[in-house]
Amino acid sequence: MRKRLSRRVAIAVVVFASLFAESSSALARSAGIEATGCDTCHQGGAVPTVTLTAEPVNPAVGQIITLTVGVSQTNGSTAGFYLTTAHETPGKFEAFEAGTVASSSGVIHSMPRAGSAGTTTFKARWTASEATGVAFDVYALSADGNKTNRGDGAGSAKLELLVGCTGSTYFIDQDADGYGSSDPAYASRKDCATPLGYADKAGDCDDFHADVHPDAVEQCDLKDNDCDGQVDEEVVEQPFCEDRDGDGHGGPSSAPKMDCKPSPGFAPCDNDCDDRTKTTYPGASEVCDGFDNDCDGKVDEGVRMVCGVGLCSRYAIGCSSICTPGQPLAETCNGFDDDCDGIADNGSNGSLCGDANISCVAGRCEGTGSGGAASGVSGRGGNSSGGGGPSPNAAGLGSESPASSAASGCALGPSVPRSEVGPLAAALAVAGWLAARARASRAKRRST
Repeated sequence: MRKRLSRRVAIAVVVFASLFAESSSALARSAGIEATGCDTCHQGGAVPTVTLTAEPVNPAVGQIITLTVGVSQTNGSTAGFYLTTAHETPGKFEAFEAGTVASSSGVIHSMPRAGSAGTTTFKARWTASEATGVAFDVYALSADGNKTNRGDGAGSAKLELLVGCTGSTYFIDQDADGYGSSDPAYASRKDCATPLGYADKAGDCDDFHADVHPDAVEQCDLKDNDCDGQVDEEVVEQPFCEDRDGDGHGGPSSAPKMDCKPSPGFAPCDNDCDDRTKTTYPGASEVCDGFDNDCDGKVDEGVRMVCGVGLCSRYAIGCSSICTPGQPLAETCNGFDDDCDGIADNGSNGSLCGDANISCVAGRCEGTGSGGAASGVSGRGGNSSGGGGPSPNAAGLGSESPASSAASGCALGPSVPRSEVGPLAAALAVAGWLAARARASRAKRRST
């Protein structure tokens, strides 16, 4: 397209031919000038009828095409013409009539011609060097013969041919979305293959935006995206909540607003638990700062420093690196790693359940003891409150112990005060130890 425009700009001055001598208002020329119109200089007359025909109408590659230009004698019997192609096309013009001459871009009259029977005609030849579509444009002038550029009228005609192919019609596609413009200001063209900058489908109602064409999905943007003459039809409306901190997540504090997309200051309603902090919203990264950054109801989960293993594991104090593991206990059958060696319930039956004939199975002592009595008691061990950080209770359910809580974070709800966790854990640990001793004593008496 740039080549075509450049060429037309180069010949854009329309001083075609006044066809005769000098007048008081203008200096007339008998020879034509390459131009895409004649009415810039020649005015005042009526518009003539201009025709353009070809023989043959279905030429083969290399076959000479004879083009005939007819100009009605609307303003007088004298006429001139300029014949060219609308696009860069693989072919060559030939001027074979007297009073015509071939130029770099077409054929033009070198002297005016007077016709008869109401029409003045000119002929030229063109030959294609390869299969192509070609669009011929002719710009013509009907002059009144008064030797000035007044009283003359200009007209034009177009003719499209296909050479060596059946071809198709293509439409200018300025946004490259696969659909050509439906604007009549942009002419279609015939060719053997899709020309650069064209499409084989028409109907694009906005050829300057690639997201607008007949096959586009209608969006909520006050535009006719699918070129059906309607705006924002069939878009889905949904509730949006006020987003005070601008993090793209609406909070639950305001009444929802129905729309097909969020208006300024609103966002999808997804329960932002702190709509005053831009870094706090569902799905945000949790950081150790004493706040629930990801709105999951827990604080600092998975980000506090941990030391120790088993029931000796402890969180650091707050978000600091100060962390002291708890003290190990004797391993008992309770499903926990009491001695903090990384393995739960490891040891002999006697050490775990107080009887060599009783087995530790899934945290419970199972089997018949030495005295013949059945046993199915859970050895509930625990750990002491030793260690510099928060500790779990003996059952492993404390919220401050990495080893005993898969959630690993502070639950936002009722919990045992931190000051009571240590004494409670110690009491349960002592109770577990006493229970184990009692079982061992009973087993020994039965065996004797």
